[in-house]
Amino acid sequence: MKKLFLTTACAMTALISSAQSTITAKLTNLASDTVVVSILKSNMRGYEGKDTLVAKNGEFTYSFTGSKARLALIEVAVSGGPARIPLYLVPSEQGVVEGAAPDVKVSGTKFYKDMAAYEAMVAPVADEIQALVSDFEAKVAAGGDKEALRNSVMPKYQELSAKRVAIIKDYIKANPSNDFTATLLNETDDAEAAMLLLTDNVKNGVFSDIVATVQKQIDAEKARKEAAKKVADGMMAPDFTLKDLDGKDLALSSLRGKYVILDFWGAWCGWCIKGFPDMKAYYAKYSDKLEILGVDCNDTEQKWRDAVKKHELPWKHVYNPRKSDLLTTYAIQGFPTKIIIDPQGKIVKTVVGEDPAFYTILDELMK
Repeated sequence: MKKLFLTTACAMTALISSAQSTITAKLTNLASDTVVVSILKSNMRGYEGKDTLVAKNGEFTYSFTGSKARLALIEVAVSGGPARIPLYLVPSEQGVVEGAAPDVKVSGTKFYKDMAAYEAMVAPVADEIQALVSDFEAKVAAGGDKEALRNSVMPKYQELSAKRVAIIKDYIKANPSNDFTATLLNETDDAEAAMLLLTDNVKNGVFSDIVATVQKQIDAEKARKEAAKKVADGMMAPDFTLKDLDGKDLALSSLRGKYVILDFWGAWCGWCIKGFPDMKAYYAKYSDKLEILGVDCNDTEQKWRDAVKKHELPWKHVYNPRKSDLLTTYAIQGFPTKIIIDPQGKIVKTVVGEDPAFYTILDELMK
């Protein structure tokens, strides 16, 4: 009897904690009856699952059962090619999607009504931004100078972007208890301040997974900023030890006595690879005065080894596993990042991206 009671209680808990979300779509411009719904993980990296549906005369219904909200990408084919409609699936909420994809109208129960109200608020400035971008792209396609055109539109683009962020901030302040507000945390220029405005019901409700992901991003950015203070020019480069191509430990401190270039790169990074010819030339030019230590990031070990071999990189290499906190330690924001360290182990300069200025700095140091 006790076992039966516990089983029933568990079943009731599952029913209470999970609820169905339903999306009904009426699309007017489908070129195919195949619809793919991809559900993203709460951290927005990869998919939890994919479903394929068949639309009839542009209409279909999709139901999702879960205890937490998830962002879905509804993928359809239209006359101009593939189109994606991003839409949150929210437990106990029903949404209606109508119109020509991807520019659809969304309505439904409270979450989707709140979403529609927000989009109506931000639409005027969003339309201005889109018109500005479309005009820029058209002029570039017509043969205009891309850099000059970018410089000419950037002040207006920044003005409109700031206006959009101000609207979002106002919405968050006015609607801290709406679940939809949780989807806007990363749309502001201060996610931490926006997070503080949310009510506990939102933070701990159906969007709690997504709120937790944003909080992790906030914490990571704080840690990066704190780390940046410790790796500023003139500071001692934090020591670390990683495995080299032979599987042996290689410590950064073991390279003291020469200038060292820490090159944070990855086999997946196009700009990193574009920079290899110049890196090779400068390594050959100054090999008596400097050493390069390539730090591979966000690859499998095999992809790292294959890339070093494929691109014939003659300098020292170590593999940085994903569980490592080295990227946080060195406050890495982008790839490639090259850090010049003097023979005593002090940081001389950090250069993010493939920048010709990096080689000018090297020439000055090697005089």
